[in-house]
Amino acid sequence: MPQYDRRYRELKAAGLPGWAGAAHTRGLARLTAALDRLGSEGAIPAAPADLLELGCGNGLGALAMAQRGYRVHGIDLSPTAIAWAEERFAAAGLAGAFRIGDVREMSAFADQSFDIVLDGSCLHCLIDDDDRARCLTEVRRMLRPAGAFIVSHMCGPPKSADAKARFDVQTCRLIEDGAPARALKPLAALAAELTAAGYTVCRTWLAENPWWDHATLVCSSSWHASAICSSTAP
Repeated sequence: MPQYDRRYRELKAAGLPGWAGAAHTRGLARLTAALDRLGSEGAIPAAPADLLELGCGNGLGALAMAQRGYRVHGIDLSPTAIAWAEERFAAAGLAGAFRIGDVREMSAFADQSFDIVLDGSCLHCLIDDDDRARCLTEVRRMLRPAGAFIVSHMCGPPKSADAKARFDVQTCRLIEDGAPARALKPLAALAAELTAAGYTVCRTWLAENPWWDHATLVCSSSWHASAICSSTAP
């Protein structure tokens, strides 16, 4: 979508680190802490596993995982973000493979290509239920046996006055510029959606914030022997 690429052009011109501007570093710290915790507990495949980040943006999350020894790939709609990620990896002397693309259709990636698929706060940007289902089906196709799908998702209802004023309670959607922009499903609804899409939800936890909460869910494909789930309890 053009607005995403425009946003990345503006961020880069302003010298800001990522999608959330100055707040991006805080979100990245939360994500990497969660991934380090999962890795230390054996709840996700260890490096040098193959990892794909959905909605990788300008590569900050992917860079953190590459620095931990993972073989990283990323996909994002924004050409500016992908070029920025490639620049960032080149400057760090690290290898990463990045692709402009739509997470609803990822046929460029073969079946069972990845040990980990990481939702880089991308799924909550898919508003339509059919679009979300298409993405979840693609992820299942690409996961290897004993692979892990890590979902990072805004979790409603919002708490701040501004967000409450822009929240549609009936659809659990946050409105921006008059149109639905983010899905803020309750944690139980997220887990039910993933289960219906063919995943086993192995672990969930909720980071509480003053504006809205953020959920992390670790999943495996239900058709595989659940090595991920056997190593961790919800």
